[in-house]
Amino acid sequence: MEKSGCPACGSNQINKSVYKEYISEKLGDRLSIEKVRYQCSDCGTEGDFFDENEPLINKALLELKNKLVVSILDGFLEKKISLSSIERALELPQRTLTKWKNGISSPSSAGVALLKFIKLFPWLLEVAENQFDYDISQKIFMMNAFLKMINKMKFYELEFKESYVTTTPNSHILHFYKEIKGDITPEYYMNMQEIGYITGNSSILKVLQ
Repeated sequence: MEKSGCPACGSNQINKSVYKEYISEKLGDRLSIEKVRYQCSDCGTEGDFFDENEPLINKALLELKNKLVVSILDGFLEKKISLSSIERALELPQRTLTKWKNGISSPSSAGVALLKFIKLFPWLLEVAENQFDYDISQKIFMMNAFLKMINKMKFYELEFKESYVTTTPNSHILHFYKEIKGDITPEYYMNMQEIGYITGNSSILKVLQ
């Protein structure tokens, strides 16, 4: 757009200022860009009179999106999740993932969203590998939810010695045990008393007395 005067009053008495602002990408990094602001000396109107900021924002968002995708794919490889396994599970061509990773092409918004989901919930790959079967998907979800919960629970080390999840065709059970004798011995498991469980099919916590 060819620059002219104030869009409100048409005056050419306008002042330009530059300020920094951070643009961020969810789950990713952030970049600092220099945005412009104009102010009309005659009527006081302020703003980006000539639409200079939008291209800067779009450029920064594209750069952040590309950096995020590279970071996610590198993270998958560090966790031994191969690009070929992602291709098998999601039918997303490995060559496409490689191009994204090497910066040869930019991912689509849908592709970025998909990778974000997998980054947050890696077990979705297992769901995909099982052809999105509903019953299997529910078991995978419950198992991972229980394991996440176990990691968040604060057991007193001297009282609670073990917790684990078991799976049956119709439910998932979280067990946690309390040691009722002293130090761990070869008879350790015989000295354990189950004090409670949570069943995945009913979401009920039961404490055993």
